[in-house]
Amino acid sequence: HQTSTMSAIATQLAPIVAPVVGAPTHRSRPRGMRVIAMGGRMDGTSGSLFGGGKTVADEANLPPPGYRSRTDIPKMLNNTPHPREVRKWFYDDCRESVVAAVTGANPKTRVKAWIEFPELNVNGDVYRIGTLLELVREVARALVADGKRVRVCVQGSMGQGVFQGLPLSLSGVARILDMMDWGDADEFITRGSIGGDVPQPDDAYFILISPQNIVGYSVLPYLQEMEKAAGDRPIIMINPKLGDIQSAGNVMSIRGRGERREYVEKTWEEVYHFRLLYKKPFFFPIYGALRYGTGGMWELYKKFGKMEQEEWKLLRTYDDGEPGAAEITKRILAKD
Repeated sequence: HQTSTMSAIATQLAPIVAPVVGAPTHRSRPRGMRVIAMGGRMDGTSGSLFGGGKTVADEANLPPPGYRSRTDIPKMLNNTPHPREVRKWFYDDCRESVVAAVTGANPKTRVKAWIEFPELNVNGDVYRIGTLLELVREVARALVADGKRVRVCVQGSMGQGVFQGLPLSLSGVARILDMMDWGDADEFITRGSIGGDVPQPDDAYFILISPQNIVGYSVLPYLQEMEKAAGDRPIIMINPKLGDIQSAGNVMSIRGRGERREYVEKTWEEVYHFRLLYKKPFFFPIYGALRYGTGGMWELYKKFGKMEQEEWKLLRTYDDGEPGAAEITKRILAKD
């Protein structure tokens, strides 16, 4: 009797553990469905997972003749920790755009930069706060080259009593800043928080490290107070995450959302952007990259090859703003 029972169970399990060779397999998504969330921004400024922008015609937005592309993007970016030369490429690329934006002929006063490669992706498991602080140091040292003072700021705890808190990615950053070696620029760099009482008369530039909201509290009022106190002196936000976070306390609710979004997207001009493109929700493989720098256009790159044979090719440029997810996915998945 026991033998016949086991035989019956084996018969029921057979289709699961040993499917017929050549039989059709189940697909979680039908063929042809767009599954690449290429445009997804992590800074919370877009109302859509895929980002904003327009879809354009097939032959539109080809790179203009002689356009200076950055096909020297480092290879094998999924290999972490990154070598020093890989980090340096991103530091230099971001620093050049940010410094040009705030020190050029027509200096901008409210700017933001978004840079996201594996070591700066807070949603991945290889996030490294030291990489972000090294980037900040490179930008700060470039700004003090002419003897002007820079204040590097990280937000303090928000809330009251036992409800005080900081975003996890910023925990301990203020203490690390106090111990950082700024080299020969040390006397020109000071540390601060975010608020109206922070700017001092001798401060020329302000760098804000990843300001972000937390559940129950918004950092925007602190930013606005600091803006008012700083006047027309440049403020630079690096990797801000200023999207609304819902809470039971009715903070950052539907009321006022349009005004908050307009403040973030209109007041602060994006002067640098770099992020890798994946098939969400995964961070491997890398399909391409989206880049923007001061004085240039939005650039869409596609990665070809594997390992040491990887190479980057500039597919399209956009002079009317960031391309949308449909456009990005269409270009990246196109058969070349």
